Amino acid sequence: MSSAGPEPKRGPSRRAVLIGAGAVALAGAGTGAAFALRPPAATEQPAEAAETAGRLATRLLDTPGFTVAHHGGSRDWPEESLYAYKRSVSAGINALEVSLARSSDGVWFGLHDTTLDRTSGTFHIEAADYTWAEINALRIKPPSTGTPGQATRPYARFESILDAHASTHTLFVDPKAADPSRFGEVFAIIEKRVSAPTESIIAKGYCTSIPWATESRSRGYRGWGFYYANEIAAEPSLLTDTQDYWSVLGLDYGGASGQWAGVRSMGKPVIAHVVPSLEAARAALALGADGLMLSGVAETVPHLTAGGAQ
Repeated sequence: MSSAGPEPKRGPSRRAVLIGAGAVALAGAGTGAAFALRPPAATEQPAEAAETAGRLATRLLDTPGFTVAHHGGSRDWPEESLYAYKRSVSAGINALEVSLARSSDGVWFGLHDTTLDRTSGTFHIEAADYTWAEINALRIKPPSTGTPGQATRPYARFESILDAHASTHTLFVDPKAADPSRFGEVFAIIEKRVSAPTESIIAKGYCTSIPWATESRSRGYRGWGFYYANEIAAEPSLLTDTQDYWSVLGLDYGGASGQWAGVRSMGKPVIAHVVPSLEAARAALALGADGLMLSGVAETVPHLTAGGAQ
């Protein structure tokens, strides 16, 4: 998957494995789609007062047009590096997203894939087979960003991301391919380092990631489940069978207006993913997105005003 594109698509056939018997209704209410867009100005610079842009979960979901940095701004900087998260915060982002992998010696760190190959240019390097010291010797390359000649960056431990940003910004956390037996390790890290964990963290997952949704809900966390319009069109029951597990929903910004209306009819906040540009942000907001999961942070955030967020 390109770092600027949507999350990898998983077919609905996995539902038989992932969905447990019965749905658990979660609390959630739509926030409305009021927003404003400032005309781009060539001289504008990213906001410096990051603290005023950061939102913890309750306030975030009450902010029309809120913004989340996909992998820290995967179209702009080496994804999931501390550098990328810092740059997104400096640009005025409201929240951050992090996908997690686990090293062979139990270190959780920012990585979207099971291997380091796409991000570091290696060959068949499975994260789970290598120690953190070995992984930490590699660097995240920026070939999929708008400026591929920029510097490479080290991988970031989950603890370091939390320490830097969890007190001011909501983190959407996705353990990706982790075995559910390991979920407790993720929560232990969060709850050791974050003073208000259920306000600082939203559990993120593909719509059929029911074990993650169920575990996070049992601990009092909100969850964001994301969908793809083409999958809903192919199997409409995918939405109705899984949406109860999540308090916030997501749909790709290129979905048709009717599909957006169907997801919004569930009565929960809906986040558009993965939005690469200001033009795409405009389209998503016009469809009724309550929030934007942005890969193109640098281009988009300086030109948004969202409920007083900037």
